[in-house]
Amino acid sequence: MLARNYCRDLVGRYAAGAGVGALVPLPGTAFVITAAELKLVADIARAYGEALTDDEALKLIALTGAKNVGVKAVGEAAAYVPFVGWIARPALFAVSVKAVGDAAIGHFEARNPNAERRA
Repeated sequence: MLARNYCRDLVGRYAAGAGVGALVPLPGTAFVITAAELKLVADIARAYGEALTDDEALKLIALTGAKNVGVKAVGEAAAYVPFVGWIARPALFAVSVKAVGDAAIGHFEARNPNAERRA
């Protein structure tokens, strides 16, 4: 199986998990989502057979984080808006995770196109 295909599935699972996790209207959920994004990037690197240093993971998160900071801020604020916010929040966090995952796949795919999945 190609690493790209495995990782796309992985990104979908992480994004779904972020959406479910965002159903809990607790402040600070964005920090948990960011931790999940870091784990996702490490899992994607492993699928491509690469070891990801902490610095590399943080750089990758920073590249997409600039775009996602607004999404996460709105997601945090949405926790305080009954009904509409509670519905929008999971979608916002899922989109954030998907953006980070897609960027990581693009990064590793550019370095090693059509790589086979590794442990």
